[in-house]
Amino acid sequence: MRNFILGGLFATTACFTTYGSARGANAGPQAVVRDSAGVTIVDNEMPPPGTRLGWRVGGEPTLSIGAAEGDPAYELFRVADATRLPNGRIVVANSGSAELRMFDASGTHLGSRGGQGEGPGEFGGGGPSGVGRWPGDSISASDTYARRFSVFDANGEHGRTSSLPDPYWRLIGVLPDGKLFVGTVSSFRPPDGEFPDGVARIDLEYGIVAADGGALSTLGTHPGAEWAADAETMSVRPHPFSRSPIWAVWGNLVVIGANDRYEIRAYATDGGLARVVRREHEVERPTRRDLDAYHARRYESLSGQERSAALAAVADMALTEAFPAFNTIRVDALEYLWVEEYRRLGETDRVWTVFDPGGRVLGFLETPPGLRMFEIGPDYILGATYDELGVEYVQLWPLDRSGT
Repeated sequence: MRNFILGGLFATTACFTTYGSARGANAGPQAVVRDSAGVTIVDNEMPPPGTRLGWRVGGEPTLSIGAAEGDPAYELFRVADATRLPNGRIVVANSGSAELRMFDASGTHLGSRGGQGEGPGEFGGGGPSGVGRWPGDSISASDTYARRFSVFDANGEHGRTSSLPDPYWRLIGVLPDGKLFVGTVSSFRPPDGEFPDGVARIDLEYGIVAADGGALSTLGTHPGAEWAADAETMSVRPHPFSRSPIWAVWGNLVVIGANDRYEIRAYATDGGLARVVRREHEVERPTRRDLDAYHARRYESLSGQERSAALAAVADMALTEAFPAFNTIRVDALEYLWVEEYRRLGETDRVWTVFDPGGRVLGFLETPPGLRMFEIGPDYILGATYDELGVEYVQLWPLDRSGT
């Protein structure tokens, strides 16, 4: 069953301002912008299916860091994140070795910092979970499951380590004024009382803290990921069609919400809603056939008995109310919002809807298949990928924004 959602595009137009594309009112998708009690609401048409924005991602990376064997510094494992510094250096959060690895603009290894441990500048299991620029020319590295973050200078020398206040675990991003956007982790914690059965969801909490980790303000609770819960066995597993939380720093605002519907809500750091961006979207509800097909493909490599047992364990998994409206979001260095289209079983193309800094839709853009994007700069995309042998690489791809 499909329901067509258009947000508020056909609401009363007297209080709206309509924006066409730069080439004329009928040249591209339209956006309707209005103010509602101080909140900017932007309702967008969906770009025509199959069309692409004039921007271009290069046909091959300009830099690729990684190796199957040789110098261990280039053997990457479980890359969690990466960032590019103004001088062209690339810092990689290599969680498999609990290190930050630094490379120059040509991809030459300059040194590694961190290592597993509890000391200053070290990382716990699964860390570093993120890396990004800190105000000035420094670097921040998060350690989610240790509930802390560290600051390093541009050369990778450790400056300080701070803990996040209760209840926060994750450093999501750094705002222009140096405040930190933080949240709890997206995991399932059984609620008090009766164990849930079917699709279960635990809310996440978000807040703003000072640069030293001190609490400043709460941004409230919002829906987390959906889990498949079995009350009989008191077990849970991630749902393959889970609608999941989204978050990002968008200029001076923070995005909080979930991909249940095609709506991005941005808040001021005091918790006040500041901007709502919507786009046309067809709501699709998964069927038992969709779920069975997913699991058949997931377990196709198992042996007969193992495969039968795995399929039996998920045979009665409950269905979610709808597929996610989209996959995830990114905000680039110029404050354009990128929203990745949801991919169904067997779909490999990575297509994004790009919005301008005010939330008006520009069009679709395709990025290289298999590239996990970490950072979008003015003229580059930084991400990680695997080759056919499973070797991991961090790559820099050119981005040309000159097309209309």
